[in-house]
Amino acid sequence: MIGKIFKKLFSRDYGLSATDFASLLGYKTWKEAQKNTYAIFFTQADDCWFATELPDGQWATWKEEGEMPYPFTVFATRNEAIEHLRVMFIKSALPERNWIEETPKKKGKALVDKETQIQILLSGNALQFACETLGVKDMRIREYAEVFTVSMEEVYDYALKHGFPQSDSMKNPLIEGFHYYEKDGKWHTFFRERGQTFDEKNFDDKELGKRYIIKTLVQLSGTGLY
Repeated sequence: MIGKIFKKLFSRDYGLSATDFASLLGYKTWKEAQKNTYAIFFTQADDCWFATELPDGQWATWKEEGEMPYPFTVFATRNEAIEHLRVMFIKSALPERNWIEETPKKKGKALVDKETQIQILLSGNALQFACETLGVKDMRIREYAEVFTVSMEEVYDYALKHGFPQSDSMKNPLIEGFHYYEKDGKWHTFFRERGQTFDEKNFDDKELGKRYIIKTLVQLSGTGLY
């Protein structure tokens, strides 16, 4: 249900009506307004209430219902806006699971050192790390680029110098996922899913093999940036 709400609001092309709404909120584009908008709770009818931080530091609350531009109410602070929405929520007698309050992300790019970024991309949980760094519950209306700023070449350089995570092939070749191992001076890779092995590759060029492995690991992190 929540996914449908966000997909409808943030993936749909609203055209000029979205630009008009953004302008009323003090932003030049709908994309700018989106980046400063936080979902707070949704109704039984799948409509969602949002809080938007305005350029002047005030906050606006509005409901995604009907056509843009939506009516909104302005509050001096975020606390006042959230308190107003919380009172509405309690009066509506909605189940607590409908309260999905998003918290503001850090301004600008998150200051995460490059080594940590690379380690997360190679072997960590990129989604969990990004959410914790930005202070949000998910990445539906956030961007991984706010957290992961390293280039693919920087990841290559680090991994080639310090090595990359041990593959599950070394533990159990039957585990599902991406596998890689070195044998007889060559790198061998394959994927395993539902008991089937596919996309097997063999690299005579060790450097080329390592680069393929590193890039694949980074792409599997799910950020969509590389």
